[in-house]
Amino acid sequence: MPTPDHNWEDLRLILAITQGRGLSGASRILRLHHATVLRRLNLFEARMGVVLFHRGARGYEPTEAGEELAHMALSINQSVEEAYRRLAGQDLRLSGTIRLATSDFIAQSLLGPVLREFRDRQPSIEIEVSISPQFASLTKRDADVALRAANAPPDNLVGCKIANLKYGVYGHAAYLERHGGGGDLEQMNWVGDDHSIAHVTTNTWRMQAFPSAKMPNRYDNLVGKFTAIRNQMGIGFLPHFLAGTAPNLVCLRTNPEHWNLDLWLLTHPDLQHMNRIKAFMTCSQEVLSRLNLSEIDEHAPPLAI
Repeated sequence: MPTPDHNWEDLRLILAITQGRGLSGASRILRLHHATVLRRLNLFEARMGVVLFHRGARGYEPTEAGEELAHMALSINQSVEEAYRRLAGQDLRLSGTIRLATSDFIAQSLLGPVLREFRDRQPSIEIEVSISPQFASLTKRDADVALRAANAPPDNLVGCKIANLKYGVYGHAAYLERHGGGGDLEQMNWVGDDHSIAHVTTNTWRMQAFPSAKMPNRYDNLVGKFTAIRNQMGIGFLPHFLAGTAPNLVCLRTNPEHWNLDLWLLTHPDLQHMNRIKAFMTCSQEVLSRLNLSEIDEHAPPLAI
């Protein structure tokens, strides 16, 4: 039985400081005030009589004892998460809550029809939607289901590929009219990706085909790029299905063999047999398959490199 000197929260604290590389990072992980984290660390070290972190100009570096304790805390935390996942997997109710993780452009353009139909089918199940450019950890139960565009989804998840999303180079008709009709793409401003997603295939092709093109505006998400292109700030890569929602956007180039990204519906193996998870994934797959997301714009000329 835990005693005042043996508290799991103390181990979580040490793990959070180690993973967060200091008090500020730990504050974000634990959702505590910076001063609270510092006070709890000082009290724990004083009670145990061991220094767990070196305080220096580079922040909080774990001592040998701190590293060992953080490693043990990580192992315990993983075991606890697995226990809760397995317990959740035994929940067979067609009620409760599903936490769905997705990205901004999927939430804006695809999620509405799915949620409407699922609500009609299963009115007793609530959906919590988390929108982030980062892939949520289904292992840590940050979410129960993920609807994501990725060509290499995590190996530890199960699910299905919904569609192959094909991309093209798009610009607003009015912008193209002011810049020679869109014939010379290297002479126009590009709306691009910031450093966090600069490795994507379309960005690599752009650098190969148009190395001298100017890119005065960069975004870390697709909705930002879509909005900028609609507002005549330049040209850029967009998935055909998203660009098709804006009637004034014109597809200038396409490359269906290389400019594509798979759309995946994923969950954790421990949760796949829950009735509400199965119901949501079935509904999502049926609704999204009716949208013909893999269709491409055949009218745009291919880009030759």
